[in-house]
Amino acid sequence: MFALDHTNYSRWLHLHIRVMCELSVKHPKVFEQFNAGAFVVHRTTHIFSSITLDQAHEQENSTIKGDDGAIGLTENPAALRKWIAAGPAIARIIVEFENAAGGGIIFQQV
Repeated sequence: MFALDHTNYSRWLHLHIRVMCELSVKHPKVFEQFNAGAFVVHRTTHIFSSITLDQAHEQENSTIKGDDGAIGLTENPAALRKWIAAGPAIARIIVEFENAAGGGIIFQQV
């Protein structure tokens, strides 16, 4: 954080460490899920190639958008609501199609 000049992250690092150390006591269910690996998505069978949920979400957005596929969503509230409702289902269908075709990635969320 210091090397990359992320000052806000470095200011709150001590609090993050404290919260993580107290997680098993204050929030045991969250701690259990955290230890089970429920905070990552596995897109391959390799355990070390897991990615965080927000990164996986961004990748799904880029899959749906493609090249100029979803431009101007934030300017149109109706289109944005449709995107929020249908986006995950469309991404799942695309991944299932790619897997069936033999060229896709394995998508598995823990």
